[in-house]
Amino acid sequence: MRLLLVLTVVIAVAVLLWGSWQWGRKVFFAVLAAVVAGAIAIGLGAWYAERTSQVSMPAEDIVITLDDHHRTESGVILSGSVRNDGKLAVASLTLEAAALRCAQADQCTTVFQQRIPLEVYLPVGSEYPFEVVSRPTAAAKEANKWQVRAVTKMAYPQ
Repeated sequence: MRLLLVLTVVIAVAVLLWGSWQWGRKVFFAVLAAVVAGAIAIGLGAWYAERTSQVSMPAEDIVITLDDHHRTESGVILSGSVRNDGKLAVASLTLEAAALRCAQADQCTTVFQQRIPLEVYLPVGSEYPFEVVSRPTAAAKEANKWQVRAVTKMAYPQ
């Protein structure tokens, strides 16, 4: 799709330059200067956008607190809070929800795991509530405990 867009722009610019050449050299050089200025502006914009694009990082400095989980008809709603203890602002997180079956407090087995995207802007040092929905399998109905942890984050470079 991007190639088609670039090809369309190149053909339009070529037609514009050819038409301006037919009108005269002064018009051609004016149109050529406008095309070059536009190309430079687009190039600088792309370069600046690349410098400020988001980077994927491990999420060891993200603290997740799971406050509640309750079952609905279509899944399990997990709610809690997320805190950014890192040095960069966060654009989004990938959470990993795990359903556990615990016979005793220290003997738990994982019966289901799922990665869940969480789109949230977290400035440095901030904490926000969250709610996500997990769609567990039938085996997860036996779970009596849930855990949520942050796996990766998309952060804004400084």
